[in-house]
Amino acid sequence: LIIEGEHRDVVFCCWFSYDGKYILTSSCDRTTRLWNATNGTLIKTLRYEYWVLNCAFSCDDQLIVTACDDKTVRIWDTESGQLKHSLEGHAHA
Repeated sequence: LIIEGEHRDVVFCCWFSYDGKYILTSSCDRTTRLWNATNGTLIKTLRYEYWVLNCAFSCDDQLIVTACDDKTVRIWDTESGQLKHSLEGHAHA
């Protein structure tokens, strides 16, 4: 599976969900994207004002965590895409 054409800049991180259904990518195009791991279809885009340096799923795949260039870590609901928590003050996100 090759996923092309959605990110507009360098992809910093990619992560498979623990159940193998999804792929998560983060980029300096200021987005985190959730993909269908079977067919490469874009499911959801999370947008930011800064580069997204890292991303991961929680062990149960219910949450997405992202680390941004603004030194903020954000926790998102995977299903809805809603921001649940924002953690600020990291020296290096």
